[in-house]
Amino acid sequence: MPIFAVDACAKSSENKELKLIIASYIPVGYPYFYEVQKLFVDMVNERGKGVVHLNAYFSGTLLKGKELLPGLLAGTADIIFQTNSYLLGSFPFIGFQIIPVWKDSIQYNCSQKIGSDLYNLLNEELKKRNLFQLVSPGAVFDCIWTKKKIIRNPSDLKGLKIRAPGKIQAKLLQTMGASPVTMPSAEIPQALQRGVIDGAAICPWTAQGRGIEEFCKYMTVYAISYQSAPIYLLRDKWESYPAEVRKLIMGVAVDWENKVKGFGNNNALISADQLKKEIIPFYEKKGMQVIFLTDKESKAFVLAAKPVIQWWIREVGKERGKKTLKYIDLCD
Repeated sequence: MPIFAVDACAKSSENKELKLIIASYIPVGYPYFYEVQKLFVDMVNERGKGVVHLNAYFSGTLLKGKELLPGLLAGTADIIFQTNSYLLGSFPFIGFQIIPVWKDSIQYNCSQKIGSDLYNLLNEELKKRNLFQLVSPGAVFDCIWTKKKIIRNPSDLKGLKIRAPGKIQAKLLQTMGASPVTMPSAEIPQALQRGVIDGAAICPWTAQGRGIEEFCKYMTVYAISYQSAPIYLLRDKWESYPAEVRKLIMGVAVDWENKVKGFGNNNALISADQLKKEIIPFYEKKGMQVIFLTDKESKAFVLAAKPVIQWWIREVGKERGKKTLKYIDLCD
């Protein structure tokens, strides 16, 4: 659907349901991710009858991945689900969500819960550019997948052409000796088939959706970086909505966050337990060899990533960068 053909100006009057457009590039039926995003839409529409209704456009039918932020700024969409890698160019502060400074998904989820110090700090930074992160669904981590070579140490990546989902992942791979090739996940299968790349940094759930097991023999289970697709709005538009609408959407965001992150009830829709019991066995049945690193091997990757973490701190400013890492550590 052409961008110019959509009227995304959300007009409302008293006693009239506010209709908002929400967009995502995640395909309908995409394993796990689509269900998570659709749940938010369904929860708002169920509770918001007569108050607010979300018209959802999935699968990039309204805006492709790179178009989501420009589309939000232009008013084509009122709300977007957007992968954090796509926002780095305009919002480098978001890089803390990607760099490998997290111990596990529990720490990631805890530190960024709605109302937390880190959540508030992030939105203070985003407000300077009129953006508001409503809620994050938590994170998945990028593993390393290769066609022919087992990866156990950063040095094993030397000389390999590895797909990177974004700027920070490219820097991490380059620091470890690989030649990063930045591309969307949709292009990975063809790039592997044609020999354009030797492997990819991609999260296990996305990899399943792209059929990576058909092209790669090895999967190294190590969080080289993290990916998330939070919900964003323009700050001024969010603040312009009636109080009743904002209260309802924020209430849904809190409840949705509890469901998808598993706070208190361990029912996260994407979890480490699911990775172990469902995703990894799936790849093994497909003939892939899954590599788990020893503590010594993991430490080598931690050391290799340090220059990139320091680079990010310099990018956002030493004081802000260190403050951010301190808030992360508060959720140990």
